[in-house]
Amino acid sequence: MSAPPIVVLYSKPGCCLCETLEATLREVQPVIGFVVEVRNITTSAEWFADFQYTIPVLEVAGRTVPGISHRTAARQLAEQLAAVFAESTL
Repeated sequence: MSAPPIVVLYSKPGCCLCETLEATLREVQPVIGFVVEVRNITTSAEWFADFQYTIPVLEVAGRTVPGISHRTAARQLAEQLAAVFAESTL
């Protein structure tokens, strides 16, 4: 059995958009099975430079997942992540 995919959420404290997306991730996590890793962009100069104007950002297997925002519904998020997981295993 292979390890579950890791979904990285770039975030920062006090970001309500990030908190909303994290809640949606946690909602779909048990449905499709993945690990959530939240990275605080204020702890890394590189992350801060890369994502200060675009958080929340999701990344799977080193690739940014496009089209995801705090407004993404749980069902849509689950479908998009499932497609990304399938693509990343090819």
